[in-house]
Amino acid sequence: MDTCFHNSIVGTYPYDVRCEMLVELGFDAIYVSLQPDGLHHADRMAATKNQYGLEVVAAYAGLDVIAAKDDPKNHEVSELFQRLPYGCDLELTLITSDQSVKPSSIDIDHLAIERLKPLLEVAEKQQAHVCLYPHFGAWLERVEDGIRLCENMEHPALKLVFCGFHWYAVEGSNLSQSISSAIPYLHSVNICGSSREGDIAGCTIEPLDSGDMDNFSLLGCLHRCGYTGRIGFQGYGIGGDVYTNLQRSMNAFRSMEKRLSIHPNWSGLI
Repeated sequence: MDTCFHNSIVGTYPYDVRCEMLVELGFDAIYVSLQPDGLHHADRMAATKNQYGLEVVAAYAGLDVIAAKDDPKNHEVSELFQRLPYGCDLELTLITSDQSVKPSSIDIDHLAIERLKPLLEVAEKQQAHVCLYPHFGAWLERVEDGIRLCENMEHPALKLVFCGFHWYAVEGSNLSQSISSAIPYLHSVNICGSSREGDIAGCTIEPLDSGDMDNFSLLGCLHRCGYTGRIGFQGYGIGGDVYTNLQRSMNAFRSMEKRLSIHPNWSGLI
């Protein structure tokens, strides 16, 4: 996720620099935040594969399910989705501007379904997916919320994201059950190091080699359940030396990946 490419000194790193860093560190894809000021390079994104060898696999955005059909911000998400490279997925957090609606409330499922239908039409044209992104504090806050919508809509382009940080902050238990329930729809995973008592949702977001969340067990659970999709690094708000943070996370991931292949039984303790 490109949220890691930001600190208090540089601000947000230029798109080309992000690509160069990722290639040098051995990443095979880039993931962008879907914002109007961040898509002035939309045409360059289409050339990213040829120029850098990186896939532009997904973009992240939020959608207000309470807002009117002609809400300009929601319309903007649809317009920007159509400008993404062919095959680039939309990872979508479903929010509500009505503070009286509690997270995970099934009372507005029908509104969420109504707002998702036009985006799924775009996804079909783009040969892409809309992937529901459970997010702390959003209406779609839990993995089970995404599963419920996927089951109700039964649309082949509607998928689910498992975000290790948000799962840890909101649920933090019964990992095997969460993963196994999500597997029929799971299309994307992102992970990071995390510890309790942080500033964001009561937890921290850290490089993958830090924190008390057991990402090795998470990877093992994904492996046992047959997940073979993409796995990315969540770096929101970490700041500091971006290159070093990415390097640490890649090294930690490769170490866990190797360990899992040699000792698959070590991850079967949950």
